[in-house]
Amino acid sequence: MTEELAAGKDAVLNLYKRKSETPLQTIERYVKAHPEYKGAKMTYAGRLDPMAEGVLVVLSGEKNKEREAYTGLDKDYEFEFVLGMETDTFDVLGKITAVKGAQAGQATGAGNEKIVKSALEKYVGTFEQKYPPYSSKVLNGTPLFELARRGALAEKDIPTHEVTASKIELVSARTVSKDEFIESAFAAISAVTGDFRQKDILKIWNAYFATSPAEFAIYKARVSCGSGFYVRQLVSDLGKDLGTGAVTVSILRTRVGTFKIEDSIR
Repeated sequence: MTEELAAGKDAVLNLYKRKSETPLQTIERYVKAHPEYKGAKMTYAGRLDPMAEGVLVVLSGEKNKEREAYTGLDKDYEFEFVLGMETDTFDVLGKITAVKGAQAGQATGAGNEKIVKSALEKYVGTFEQKYPPYSSKVLNGTPLFELARRGALAEKDIPTHEVTASKIELVSARTVSKDEFIESAFAAISAVTGDFRQKDILKIWNAYFATSPAEFAIYKARVSCGSGFYVRQLVSDLGKDLGTGAVTVSILRTRVGTFKIEDSIR
């Protein structure tokens, strides 16, 4: 769904944000292909992290005045994660901070899947969720990610907010080789532009893979949630619950309100 009004530049656009892009780069790519929007005020209603992809609702012109209404829409996500490690960003675009319970990341099986499924389902409902340290949430005038990068963010100071998940389900589990995992993760990290500490992150991942398991279990899940829900934080909390650590491998936003991924402008 894309709503364009008669004024031309006053529009609500359902754009597809590619993996490794920032939301701003998605808008710039669209404007380059649609020069009639050059000079128009354009903002996104609900950001996506560089490692995430999918539906990005973009407001143009007068529709920016309605941004709060679009930001508050409920959303659907599909996401993948791996157990056995933690990063400071809770996804692969982060520095590994802990390796624990590595065996949990090596194999799928009915037993493991049942445990993961049960742990996920505990988050259905309304609860207090912390903001990820690497997020744009502002604390005392400074975004959390800036404080985190300076080492000036204490765990006790990270704010929380109320979120709701109406449905969470474990979809599947698959085993991938170390080489496949490396190729996918490194391609996504290397494709990101801007200063996201990529060089340091790749060095740390390289060191980890030198002694890592030969295979990894990648779990895939879906969540339907309200505004402000962080999939990365859910995965991190899940890893702590399981005692293994967990890192988000991919996030695909498939719906924002009535805006669906099959209608996204690519």
